[in-house]
Amino acid sequence: MKIQNLVTHATAWAAFLCYVVALVLRLRTDDPLAGQSRVWWTAGCLMLFVHVACAFHFVHHWSHREAYEATAQQTAALTGLASGSGVFVNYAVLAVWLCDVCWWWWAPSHHESKARKTQWLLHGFLAFVWFNATVIFGHGVIRWLGSAAWVLLVILCWRRHGARFLQATSRRFSPRN
Repeated sequence: MKIQNLVTHATAWAAFLCYVVALVLRLRTDDPLAGQSRVWWTAGCLMLFVHVACAFHFVHHWSHREAYEATAQQTAALTGLASGSGVFVNYAVLAVWLCDVCWWWWAPSHHESKARKTQWLLHGFLAFVWFNATVIFGHGVIRWLGSAAWVLLVILCWRRHGARFLQATSRRFSPRN
């Protein structure tokens, strides 16, 4: 593997690692401001920007058309549908994650008090993209490590939110007296 490809892949792996560490720290503490979650979250976002810059420089030669076509080829190989629209999803990830990072640094108490639906939408979107990047489109050891990371995150999320979810669901669907 060429050094340019190694750097491009390593920066993606580093971004994912930071993403997972930030979520693990958030899911294991009751006070998200007390831990290092925000630092890991920020590092992951920055590493994703470095990854995209490396991909555009080393792989796509600063051509959006090349990035779109490469994404379409990868998608076609996996799904049979030759669509490069995933590149726009990646741009959305960069924008959403960067906005969340800025919000967390500029107004941490407001960030932490954001509505539960906003949190679920943000994390659901990022999780969907990262899951696809690591498990669906990932290969070899990355797919296995990504799968292990997702199992860990699901377990931690369930331990933190599962009982509350079940209680809310049972209240919502229980017959009224």
